[in-house]
Amino acid sequence: MFVRVKKIKGKPYAYLVENEWTPWGSRQRVTKYLGKTSTLTRFSEGLLDLPTGLQEAILEAAAQELVNHGFAREGTILKQEDITVDLQEKTVRQKGKKIVLGMNEGYLCDHTLQQLLTFTPEERPDESAKKLASLALEAGLKLSNEQFVHLFEQVK
Repeated sequence: MFVRVKKIKGKPYAYLVENEWTPWGSRQRVTKYLGKTSTLTRFSEGLLDLPTGLQEAILEAAAQELVNHGFAREGTILKQEDITVDLQEKTVRQKGKKIVLGMNEGYLCDHTLQQLLTFTPEERPDESAKKLASLALEAGLKLSNEQFVHLFEQVK
């Protein structure tokens, strides 16, 4: 499954989509509406030391990325204008409604954040690393090599 953005009347909306095979070839099936999409502009390249613990490290990496995109941090809540990301509740909202934040090559929303936080390793470490990297990229997180290695070490 992946996030797909569609423009409807000129406004972008995000959907969770999966490919399925039919006798006529591959077709995309929408499985869930994720919310309106807002694309963010990157203002800085700050890097933080990530804490110990997989969930704590993921949440701190998300906070780092949001701060780099102009969000102000107030404890576990990050705000930019009317957009609020609550790291404790693990929600991304704009005026109380679900929203999808386009950052880097991915999209941060309730779904992609939850996918990262519930990551379970595969039997083979190389497959686990690929899966974790893919989830981080899909969520719009831009991690340094050292941060990714630290994150992967937290999986064990």
